[in-house]
Amino acid sequence: MLTNFLNDFFNIKAAIIALITVGLITVMTAMTYYLERRALKRSRHFGTLVHLLEAVAVVGSVILLRQTFWVLNSGDIVSWGYAIAQLTVLLFSLYLMRNLAVEVVNVIMPIAFYAQGMYMGHGGQYVAVFISMTLLLTGAIIYISRHRTDVMDTEWKYLLLQLVYGGTWSFIIWSVHPFNLIYTINVLVVFVFYMWIIRFFVKRLTNLIDRLDSLDQAINYDELTGVRNRANFDSTTVGVFGVYQKHPSIPITMVMFDIDHFKTFNDQYGHLTGDAVLKHVAQHFKQELFKQTARGQLFRYGGEEFVIIFRGVSATDAQRIVTGIRDTLQQNPVEANGQALAVNVSFGISELRLADDYFDAWFKRVDHYLYQSKKAGRNRCTVEGVTVALS
Repeated sequence: MLTNFLNDFFNIKAAIIALITVGLITVMTAMTYYLERRALKRSRHFGTLVHLLEAVAVVGSVILLRQTFWVLNSGDIVSWGYAIAQLTVLLFSLYLMRNLAVEVVNVIMPIAFYAQGMYMGHGGQYVAVFISMTLLLTGAIIYISRHRTDVMDTEWKYLLLQLVYGGTWSFIIWSVHPFNLIYTINVLVVFVFYMWIIRFFVKRLTNLIDRLDSLDQAINYDELTGVRNRANFDSTTVGVFGVYQKHPSIPITMVMFDIDHFKTFNDQYGHLTGDAVLKHVAQHFKQELFKQTARGQLFRYGGEEFVIIFRGVSATDAQRIVTGIRDTLQQNPVEANGQALAVNVSFGISELRLADDYFDAWFKRVDHYLYQSKKAGRNRCTVEGVTVALS
């Protein structure tokens, strides 16, 4: 039995599968990191699509492993090496991809495995074992999905759940292909040890990603308001200007706005209140933009001035969006020192034009329209040179 065990886990085929498994885990990690970051900045529907793509990636990884084993073993996939590779991908996805679709995949996989075994004429006499192990496995999946961070940080919980997850799967596999139970226990030990190594690298990868997020936050986001900063605005507009030159039929609109009489908040109520007003306005526009459209990016340009870049949105539609947000802003005043402080804003709006040979021409026009709104008495919106009062 020891010879069979060594032959199964210490050979060139096992090394190939191990490398493929590590590669799949790396690709899944990179994909999840990339998609989840973008899902935070897009609509809820986009987030749902991301979760479905993650679930598809998990299923695709399992299928790829199966086909690899099929080729390496001349059409035979009855192998504990394949089982451990599959379990590693499935369990890793639970810790990495925090969504219901992946949890459902983890629950469906043992059912699909047993159904395939039944179709091939195996496992009929062990239905009770399969049902009890599947229920226990489902409980472990639910617990892991609800307490990921705690499990990753607590070694005994991590070890216990690996034993439960791997053990239940082992008995599910055994119910279809009755291997020697002592051999199965040895395999379970290998699986737990393998997942322990995965945990080591996952924790360090997570820490690295967190540091990169912190660095990205510091470089691209304003510390006070939490929205994109001037540096991010400068880099974003370079790309926007380049895209427009290639696709001029797609409208790109810039909205610049600032807080009316902002100096009064600082002079009458103090700079802490002024900071509170800035944060309130920035977060209100950010949240409302997120609810209404995925095509607008908000930046704090400087002081009390903010800029929104709308891609694929005309100046007229941009006006409708931002004035609607302004109306809800008036319904949600800033609370400071027991007082409700109403906040008004003024806008300048213009689309990028073919005649704009360089970015500054567009920016100066929008800035001029904002100045025009303020000169007309503030609480105004100027769109392509036409100023209207906001009620």
